[in-house]
Amino acid sequence: MDEAVTQYTVEEVKQLLYENEAKPEDAQILLAIAYLESKFKHGIDGDTDPNDKGIWQINPPQFFRGQDPDNMVKEFFKKQGEVVSLGEFTNKVKYDIQYATQFALHIVDYRNRNPKSYGPDPFDAWTTYKKYIKPNMSKLGPTDEYVVSDGLDAEIAQAMEYVKTYNNIPFGTTTTTTMPTTTTTTVPATTTTTMPQDDTIDLTSRSAGIMNIFGKPTTTDYRSKTSSQVLGLLQSAINSERRKKNLPDISNNLNVDTDFAQLTDDQKTILDTLRGFYGSD
Repeated sequence: MDEAVTQYTVEEVKQLLYENEAKPEDAQILLAIAYLESKFKHGIDGDTDPNDKGIWQINPPQFFRGQDPDNMVKEFFKKQGEVVSLGEFTNKVKYDIQYATQFALHIVDYRNRNPKSYGPDPFDAWTTYKKYIKPNMSKLGPTDEYVVSDGLDAEIAQAMEYVKTYNNIPFGTTTTTTMPTTTTTTVPATTTTTMPQDDTIDLTSRSAGIMNIFGKPTTTDYRSKTSSQVLGLLQSAINSERRKKNLPDISNNLNVDTDFAQLTDDQKTILDTLRGFYGSD
């Protein structure tokens, strides 16, 4: 049968991770993993192992014992509110981009909560991370040279650049994947639309500042997101403007309860906006 393959952009994958409430420090690594695993293509089988499915190259049989899901998948099914068979699960992680991303994030979360069973690093679930990304996580300085192997010099360098420049990558738009229901499926056109960015960031008022940073909201309710996610977006936009003026980046060591007296003027502006969303004691 013809495969329903969709090519995503790095901006769209970043948006996808954000919409599914990935922590920024997890999202930057998952972005690099997705690039090395699939080059941001969804609806594909693995080149080496055809059981590897989709953008995250999830291998469903590894999470089942015959037809019985393991504890990680049982917990995921409970979160999803439905139990599906191995075949249905395979179909979903291969074709449903939202479902696959939610399970990828569940893998990280579950392994992180069970280090005795999986080890201290939850991203070790992906061989590409262990082999190519992890050895370079300490080589993110401007003059550091990446550790490369298997003739993947350019690919590894690009993946690590996604980690290094994550905050500078703009958010894109994502579309809902249509699951194939017939034996013949037409390959959908590639979606490469990215959200236009406003060149002027006006933080004189909370509402104006939020709209200029995020652009016109698509389907995301930003008030439903965590304060750290909103803070990350605000800080990324502020730093982008500061770099245009050759000013240093502001740090991210603040939250809604941070004492104003400890902050720079730019940090005070961000924190004031953040408190407008979430309040502060």
